[in-house]
Amino acid sequence: MRGLGALKGLDRRIWILTAGRIISATGYSIVMPFLAIHLNLDLGVSLAQVGLIYLVMAVAGAFGQIIGGEIADHLGRRPVMYASMIFRGLVFAALFVAMAVIKDIWLISGLLLTSSLLGSMFEPASNAMVADLVGVGRRMEAYSLLRVGQNIGWTLGPLISGIMIVFLPFAYLFAVGAAACLIVGVVIVLKVAEPQRSSVIHAKFRLRDMGAIVHNRLFLVFCLASLPVGIVMGQMTSTFSVFAVQDAGIAEAEVGYLYALNGVMVVALQFPMARMISRHQMPFSLALGSLLYAVGYLFLGFSGAMWMLVLSMVVTTLGENVISPSSTALVAKLSPDNERGRYMGAFGIFSSFGWSLGPAIGGSLYDGLHTMPLALWGAVALISMLSVAGYLHLGRISAAREERGSVPKGEIV
Repeated sequence: MRGLGALKGLDRRIWILTAGRIISATGYSIVMPFLAIHLNLDLGVSLAQVGLIYLVMAVAGAFGQIIGGEIADHLGRRPVMYASMIFRGLVFAALFVAMAVIKDIWLISGLLLTSSLLGSMFEPASNAMVADLVGVGRRMEAYSLLRVGQNIGWTLGPLISGIMIVFLPFAYLFAVGAAACLIVGVVIVLKVAEPQRSSVIHAKFRLRDMGAIVHNRLFLVFCLASLPVGIVMGQMTSTFSVFAVQDAGIAEAEVGYLYALNGVMVVALQFPMARMISRHQMPFSLALGSLLYAVGYLFLGFSGAMWMLVLSMVVTTLGENVISPSSTALVAKLSPDNERGRYMGAFGIFSSFGWSLGPAIGGSLYDGLHTMPLALWGAVALISMLSVAGYLHLGRISAAREERGSVPKGEIV
């Protein structure tokens, strides 16, 4: 392994985007760990209503993915990126006022939904820009670098907020989040130029154009195959944590240590793992990642001891490190140059849908099966195995197309 030295030669804008991910993720994660608690304690919102707010935020985020992707194809990546960050910063500033002074739950809910929509618009534009800037052979590395930046931010945010909230009211965390978003937006305006593309969509946007994606069979199979493992990924912050505290009997602080282990593994291992899996066909790498999720969660069915929770976290994080950059790189490879934003947004909907379904499905399984851990986690593992089968099927379809000459030699996904 050549380590980070192998990243030399990447376009300067990739490094700027990575720094932006660190700043924006830090600003967002400063708020999110405490949001539900303070909606409940400070504003008297029931936990059921908090759950509904989070669900609608997820739906808004899914729509933001496709809207951001479409606009990025029509107007360019850069305008979507800086506009979404600047406007999100203004929304966070408004949330600071709403939480500190107005304290109206309808206003706060509307601002939270708007924030989710704007934040999701940034992702497909950013991922499409990376595909524009980086050749096929290095995209896995570039997406891994961005993901490391994201996880550094998600590690720093809770640490900072944990200190701040001791001295300042919760609402002030939104002011920090606002500053982070505005900084990223301004940096993109000043330092990130629009990449050159072979073609740009200049025609007027038509809703039916989005439906053309379904004719790309490989992409459709990929999205459908990704849905089950997305549901399984959603267990990390829901069913897993509840099981760890209620059934395994560990303290909440120890659950935090397990999540910290996840963050450290992503930062330390994401890049070297990406270099290893980039040598293999992506559908089979994705199948391996889904299999790691299945095995990691199945371990919990045999023992709820702390060492088994640690082992489960290690194995599932390895699966996460395989799936996340591979998925984004595969979307870039399957999408036409002038429609990358659209494809990134469409895949984002499937990802958001899976993550949104995850806690609900996991919660239902937990309610019915938590007294039988092997059945509970066996069911979760079985869901992940659906993705294993789907990705293997995708690999077979792609290989068959290459044999028939439907795709150029060496262009198998």
